[in-house]
Amino acid sequence: MSEIKEANIEFKRQLNVKWVKAASGHTYLCPVDALNRFDNPTEEQLKTICVDESENPQND
Repeated sequence: MSEIKEANIEFKRQLNVKWVKAASGHTYLCPVDALNRFDNPTEEQLKTICVDESENPQND
């Protein structure tokens, strides 16, 4: 595994966040602890506990 990829994985572990793509196509950045409370979170739940990354201009 490349050094950069390993650093990226370690960084995500430290942040304890996960990107989730909803059925609508929107992507959310979610805290893992909050996300683990739901078996299959709805989009409304994702909007409540996560940051909607879909509107981020850097994603274009």
